[in-house]
Amino acid sequence: MNLIESIMTKNPCYTAGKKITVKGLMLHSVGCSQPRAQAFISNWNSPSYDRACVHGFIDGNDGTVYQTLPWDHRGWHAGGAANNTHIGVEMCEPACIKYVGGATFECSDLAQARAVAERTYKAAVELFAMLCKKFNLNPHGDGVIISHAEGCKRGVASNHGDPE
Repeated sequence: MNLIESIMTKNPCYTAGKKITVKGLMLHSVGCSQPRAQAFISNWNSPSYDRACVHGFIDGNDGTVYQTLPWDHRGWHAGGAANNTHIGVEMCEPACIKYVGGATFECSDLAQARAVAERTYKAAVELFAMLCKKFNLNPHGDGVIISHAEGCKRGVASNHGDPE
């Protein structure tokens, strides 16, 4: 796994300086056709970007993981109580998709979309294995590794369908 530290020190979430005891990991999908993690990091690393902040992005082009918050920092990714317990990581999406409403999208290149999905998912598995070891988490434990959609069903995250 290629892991690059790229802490978003200008984001208000980072400057708030709140810490968490890590109890789990939450996987997200960015929800737009943008495979480049740096596009999000450049936009979100601003004092005026106060809508969200995650611990990492997985680049869709090459699977590189960019750590954007310290792992034990409280993120703004779940829209609920999981912000206080879970590390949040976003998988970037292929450029060949176009959202047409909610979580529904059209795909102009299925092979490209599959390659991006496989690349980001594989990197997420490697990252989550590393984080489970680092924080002594049982990856099979109830609620330890969840998606944003699962977080919603559990009542610890806002209503999202990602990354399913």
